[in-house]
Amino acid sequence: MHKNLHSHLPGKDRFKMKRITLLTALFLCQYLFVISQEVTIATFNAEFLNKTRIHVKFGKQFDLNRESEEEQRFWNNDTNRTAKLKEASESVAQLIKRMNADILTLTEVGGAEDLEVLRTALSQIGVNYDYQAVCDCTDSFTGQHVAVFSRYPIKEVWPQIPGRALYLEETDGDSEGETGISKGLKATVTVDSKDIDIFVLHLKSERGGFDSDAQRLAQASIARRAVIQQLNKGRKVIVTGDLNSEKGTESIYRVRGFDDIYEELIQTGHSQYFESTDVRWTYNYRGEPEQIDHILISPGLADRSGIKTSILETNDEKVSDHNPVIVKLTLK
Repeated sequence: MHKNLHSHLPGKDRFKMKRITLLTALFLCQYLFVISQEVTIATFNAEFLNKTRIHVKFGKQFDLNRESEEEQRFWNNDTNRTAKLKEASESVAQLIKRMNADILTLTEVGGAEDLEVLRTALSQIGVNYDYQAVCDCTDSFTGQHVAVFSRYPIKEVWPQIPGRALYLEETDGDSEGETGISKGLKATVTVDSKDIDIFVLHLKSERGGFDSDAQRLAQASIARRAVIQQLNKGRKVIVTGDLNSEKGTESIYRVRGFDDIYEELIQTGHSQYFESTDVRWTYNYRGEPEQIDHILISPGLADRSGIKTSILETNDEKVSDHNPVIVKLTLK
């Protein structure tokens, strides 16, 4: 009869052999577990992919009254506007397919009805996201929303980021303004039993000088408060979206947590995380290429060695004037 080889070893050696075998098994389990936890997250500004302002995407002025009467007649026709939304959504869908993201966050999109047009365009080319969330937009001027498409379940949604903040409208402090985040949400995504809080933000535009910069910084403070609330619960956090600021600016440092006592979010846009540095910008502002779209993650979420960042050049302004950011994470 075949006997266990361990039985021929002295007692102490048998113990050592069993210990080595157990440690090896634990190591292999840990290794396999890490490999199975790779997740790809992308963020993309789809540039006025909303029905009420879709004419901007096709090169028309934001205020249609400044266009010719012929153009006004065309764009004021609901059938034409619907057809143009479908056309633009099909172009955006092709780019999204190239991203191959498990979790995709979107800015400058329409509400649930407009997003259904995009989801249909995606499904027609074999790309399916079973879960989605869209914000409650309070920006009636642009009609833009932010949204999440996910291949993983979404279990909880904040349709708005709560809170208000004051900011100085003038450098001498004579006048102050108040702001909230008009386009933002938080969605909790469950990845293999792990809950991750995904924040999607579209902060105040760079246009507008000091006043806009001050308002954007105030919005960054609101976002940071919401992030801290989750960090204090031991939650894993990702902040994404068009933050309208470059990596080294005060607004980004505020969101990351450089001026409070809580843990700082990792900037996946740093050079050390890029797989390729051929494209490092997401938006060209007045001739200056910048990365203003970001994916920031809490340190406990992923190993730094497992962060792989890339920016996919769009090369077609009919798709968007922004490039998407794509980050592959190996979750802890």
